[in-house]
Amino acid sequence: MKDELKKLSLKLASKVILNSAKTEANSSCFFIGYQPKLPENAKKLRKF
Repeated sequence: MKDELKKLSLKLASKVILNSAKTEANSSCFFIGYQPKLPENAKKLRKF
């Protein structure tokens, strides 16, 4: 039971992190301020 809960929580966390990375890769900073450079792996998630 404990291992199943751990696997489920890790699976959920990985999905949330992947969706967050996709969103960040496809958006840009709309302020004049600082926009950090994306890592090469995150650039592969871009849609355009």
